Amino acid sequence: MRVTPPDLELWLTGYVRALAAGEGLVVDVSNKEPPTLSLPLKRPLIVIRDDSGPRLSHVTFDRSIGASVLAGSKQDDKPANDLARWLAAVLFDLDLPLADNSPIAAVDPSGCNGPYAVDEELDVARRYLTAQYVAAGSW
Repeated sequence: MRVTPPDLELWLTGYVRALAAGEGLVVDVSNKEPPTLSLPLKRPLIVIRDDSGPRLSHVTFDRSIGASVLAGSKQDDKPANDLARWLAAVLFDLDLPLADNSPIAAVDPSGCNGPYAVDEELDVARRYLTAQYVAAGSW
C-alpha cells in the first residue's frame, strides 16, 4: 500500500486562517511570501512553510514547519510580537492532533522554538518560529 505524506502547508494555512478569523484577527495567511511586499502592510502576514523531515514508519512522517510573521515596523514591533506569540500558542498546542481533519498525530515540544526576531531589510518587523510534528500520511 502506497502512503502519501500529508500536505501540512495546506492544512495548517487553512487551520490558522480559520482560527484567526474566528478570533477576530485580521491577517493574511499563506504558504508563500509575496515576491514584492508593499509597505506598510495592509494586514499582518503569516507565512507557513513545510521543511519536511524523515519518514518514521509506513504511515507516519517527522515534519518540521517554519512560520514567519510580518507586521508593524522595525520601530513599532508590538503587532509582530503579539501575533507571533498567538501563532506560537496555536502551532505548539499539544491538542492540535484533535482538530478537525488534522494530519498531525503528535506535537513534539522539543522542536517548538521561538518566536524570535529576524533581521529584515524592509521596514517591517519579522518574527520566526518552528514547530515539530509527527504527521500521518494517507492512502
